[in-house]
Amino acid sequence: MRLNKIFFVIVLIFSISYGAKEPVNINFQSLDIKDLVKVTSKIIKKNILFTENINGKVDFISNKQLYKEDIVNVLLYVLESKGYTIVDNHDILRVVKINDAVQYNLPIYSTKNGNGSSLAMVTEVFVVEHTNVDYISSKIRHLISKSAKLVSDKNSNSIILTDFKDNIDTVKKIITLISKDTKKYTQNIILKNIQATTLSIELKAISKAIFDETIEKEKVDILVNKDTNSLMLVGKKSNVEFLNDYIESIDKDGSLIEKVVEVIALKNIEAKNLATTLNAIINNKKYKNTDDKTFISTDEELNSVILIGTKNEVNYFQELIDKLDKQRQQVFVQARIIEVSDTKTNNLGIQYGLRGFKSGGSGLATFSSALNGDASLSSVMDFSSIGSYGFDLGMMKNGLLLGATVNLLKQNQALDVVSEPSLLCINNKESSIYVGETKSIKTNSSTTDGGTTNASYSREDIGLTLKVKPRISNSNKVTLEITTILEDASQTQTNDQPDTSKKEVKTTAIVNDGESVIIGGLIKNKTETTENKVPLLGDIPLFGQLFKNNYEYNDKINLVVIITPYIVPKSEDLTYIRNKLLDLKSLEEKYTQKIFDELEKRKNEEKNDS
Repeated sequence: MRLNKIFFVIVLIFSISYGAKEPVNINFQSLDIKDLVKVTSKIIKKNILFTENINGKVDFISNKQLYKEDIVNVLLYVLESKGYTIVDNHDILRVVKINDAVQYNLPIYSTKNGNGSSLAMVTEVFVVEHTNVDYISSKIRHLISKSAKLVSDKNSNSIILTDFKDNIDTVKKIITLISKDTKKYTQNIILKNIQATTLSIELKAISKAIFDETIEKEKVDILVNKDTNSLMLVGKKSNVEFLNDYIESIDKDGSLIEKVVEVIALKNIEAKNLATTLNAIINNKKYKNTDDKTFISTDEELNSVILIGTKNEVNYFQELIDKLDKQRQQVFVQARIIEVSDTKTNNLGIQYGLRGFKSGGSGLATFSSALNGDASLSSVMDFSSIGSYGFDLGMMKNGLLLGATVNLLKQNQALDVVSEPSLLCINNKESSIYVGETKSIKTNSSTTDGGTTNASYSREDIGLTLKVKPRISNSNKVTLEITTILEDASQTQTNDQPDTSKKEVKTTAIVNDGESVIIGGLIKNKTETTENKVPLLGDIPLFGQLFKNNYEYNDKINLVVIITPYIVPKSEDLTYIRNKLLDLKSLEEKYTQKIFDELEKRKNEEKNDS
């Protein structure tokens, strides 16, 4: 058997040496690897050095003729299966371990000095064009052999690859396919109507949505030059041209992105207040480009708002202003500020035999309740006539009773009307009125060496301040925020300066249209002197004092504020409300007179009975 193998080798060498360029038929079984190395060395006419014993047998069955390059490849395949390869060092081929091949001065090739030999492992340096070298390296690592080494150089955008020459050629072909059509195309576009910084944000969003930026060759870089208001597009030519066509379609006169200025004259709302509202909206909005923020200014003399910004933003705020600048509904607030004497009201209630005064308290509320609770008094007035005046019976009945109460107390000097102011209020806006006087109050005094006393005074407002803020909740309801402040200077003094007092009441009430709110609790004490005398005799000079009797009594004065709101219909003006109030006043006077006549009749009947 051993002799047969030796004979095969001799015959193979002999046939190749005499016909190297001619194809041969080779088939062998159980051939030692060492013998295969000898045969290959003879065929390629190069010395092969191997220092390690590589054990193993080789079987090769060929169905067609082979050339010497094929036999070399057979040897390389066999050595690779054993973890070895061949390194060409100065025309001497060395058999080394694949993992150590890099350490044996492998031949170095580049795209400039040819493809080199395909006999063994080599190191080749080649430049990657149009594509990032790190991106390419990540895509080809799985294609190289296990023992290959790959290094990328960012500065030169090159790959250094140590592998079998055939593998390197395969990798280079794949890189060529990957980087195909990735050559960067550059286009500079000068904008005429649109801001470059604003448009760049929109273009980046479009590019991200249309082009797959995870694919390097699809990505388009967009650079902004603020000085020239231009854009530079860098990327795939077809993608750059697509964005350029889009820019040309919108960079025209009247573009939505160009800056515009609008002056809006306001009809109902104050420019200063509106500007505060709009600026709050702008500050809460998120802008991709801060240059797109709308600038808002006001002209208070013309009550106008000035908007400066992109056309679409300005249009947005114009629509918002149109919705805000609406004519606001008005509320006519009628107030009556009166002083009610508890003592006189109590006496008057007892005098007319009104129920509730013996067991209850005195005051305006008690008197009004007594009138309302007396069925015989309520029956004297026909409330059905209210409907003919355009008023709602349920809402106005109590108002008429309250008005009659005020009139009766006023006729009997138990009530003093301080003021009857009227306020025309804008819905949801505070209005105020002050009723009082300004007094000089001593604040300081000093005495000179000559005994002259100098006093300092300040002018202080003494009276009632009424603030009302109405808010229409629906067509028939009004929410009233009411503040009343009563300031007064008392007769007592401290350090030669008068003492002052301040009483304040705040309340919120929801009432019907035409329904009254009564605010009390603003009380002050008053000392009065009453003179009783015998008629005629009390008027005699000197001797008349014998027929007179003077006595003092303390009275409690309630300052009462009655507030009644009337909603002004949107389709009507103030004259409409005034006419309605005149009608209501006439009804109130008729009702008062009938009540008064009934009370006087009752009073006379009681006298006659007694």
